[in-house]
Amino acid sequence: MPKIPADGRNFHYQQAGEGPDVVLIHGLTGDLSIWFLCQAMGTLARWFRVTAYDLRGHGYSDVPPSGYTSADQARDTLAIMDALEIDRAMLVGHSFGGVIAMHAAVLDSDRIEAVVLSDPCFPALRHLEDVSRWGHWQNFREEAAAAGVALSDEHWYDLGRFFDQVLHLDGQRLLRFRQAVGLPGFRRLLRLARTTCGDDAKVPAGLTEELIRGVTQPVLALFGEHSPFLATADYLAANLAQCRNVRVPGAKHRAPEENAEQFVGLVCEFLRTVRPAAELARSTP
Repeated sequence: MPKIPADGRNFHYQQAGEGPDVVLIHGLTGDLSIWFLCQAMGTLARWFRVTAYDLRGHGYSDVPPSGYTSADQARDTLAIMDALEIDRAMLVGHSFGGVIAMHAAVLDSDRIEAVVLSDPCFPALRHLEDVSRWGHWQNFREEAAAAGVALSDEHWYDLGRFFDQVLHLDGQRLLRFRQAVGLPGFRRLLRLARTTCGDDAKVPAGLTEELIRGVTQPVLALFGEHSPFLATADYLAANLAQCRNVRVPGAKHRAPEENAEQFVGLVCEFLRTVRPAAELARSTP
């Protein structure tokens, strides 16, 4: 289980392949295994050196009590790149991982060559979305309520409220929730609930609408066909200097799981366009 010290913390990471660097950033409450399960790691490693890591507080990385804003975690990304001697990289981020990737592109534009945004919802652009119209959200609300956790359309983005309820579950409510999310998922949530992650994730942390519009690197806005955040996708396409707006057929918010083959194919196609075949260390098999 390789770990790398970066900015005073230890991060679990995995690396494969050779060539131009690609860094994969998972979303909140997940871990780097998503990139193996959808086969992004192995597929991209045919042409790139691919690095995936567990965010702070996730997987096998350290769990500090605070510092979970997109700014904090974008600095983690850059520090991990330093520690692994990655001079420049293309970033692929899913959900909040996309917010982190975009923030890294703003903080150090010279080192971030391109960004793939897989269904992010930016705190500064939250006003664009109405998740209450998303059928999957309503189903999730009902499942959470049955497990003893109350969620509201008004505060759908507030992980802090969610985590606080998880911490205070007891009796039958605790049992129902554990059964609903599974023991590993329950343990992951409890670990994060004892940090500032829930509250930190809902603030812009300096990634303003103006700075988002100012990103000039090539961007792939890769959203599920039935994503709740399609207004964000269209906004990015209309306001960024270089942005492709692409849908993953049949997918909702979790395209790497819901249509892995199409997701990985579209990511690969974009990254290989940014880095033409002549520049890649390894040719197509």
